[in-house]
Amino acid sequence: MHVTRDGRWTSGRHDASYARLVAELDRASVERACLVGLPGVVDNEYVLECAAASGARLVPIAGVNPIEFSRVDTAAAGIRACARAGFSGIKLHARLNGYDPLDARALAAIRTAGLERMIVLLDTLFRNRSVPTRHAADTIDALAHACPSTSIVLLHGGGPALLEIADVVRAHPALVLDLSFTLLHYRGSSLDRDLRWTMERFDQRIVIGSDMPEFTPAEAFDRAEQLAEGLSSEKWANIAHGNLDRLFPAPARGAAAVPRWP
Repeated sequence: MHVTRDGRWTSGRHDASYARLVAELDRASVERACLVGLPGVVDNEYVLECAAASGARLVPIAGVNPIEFSRVDTAAAGIRACARAGFSGIKLHARLNGYDPLDARALAAIRTAGLERMIVLLDTLFRNRSVPTRHAADTIDALAHACPSTSIVLLHGGGPALLEIADVVRAHPALVLDLSFTLLHYRGSSLDRDLRWTMERFDQRIVIGSDMPEFTPAEAFDRAEQLAEGLSSEKWANIAHGNLDRLFPAPARGAAAVPRWP
């Protein structure tokens, strides 16, 4: 999920305010969610403010643009600073910030996040007008080999490259496949069958996101539940919340209803 200080979103079509975010969480009965920063869209300080205001309902993820750092060592230092500030992970968005995801500074950020026990959320829709891009599956395979100790959530599952990326996930135990955006953006395409196929076979390696404000948690879960119809309750529980619970353990608390993650 994303939020902005003034509630305006990049497309100009969506309400990205904190108030709407909380309302949509309530509407979908979501107990916890990752609140993700985006460099140039929302500052990390505001992400921390919202996470604190939520009473641990929101897990803060720092938006990081590694090419803003002049050297590999300063990129690593920047990630360590995020860990000290209280972030549970970092978000890398090569398309938005116009860089090669295999840049040495990006690799340093990913490796350092792993050393700091932070989760990396990596946008996998790499195609970019400003820089040439390799095939998403090959890029992710190279990242996984270069940073084998870092847990990486592959946001949006690569879109049309979903099945090829699933094969990369199979080969690398630290990778997790996220289905946000792709669930809804490609609805009605052949990807519907690919999404169902991955749910059946990768239930312990899949998470669901909404990419709010692009889509709401209710929309994402409704669509995911349609595609998951007939799956065992154990597999659905892994996909709907269990895998994210393991990545981002909740603070100790009393018994609560089964959570749903956007």
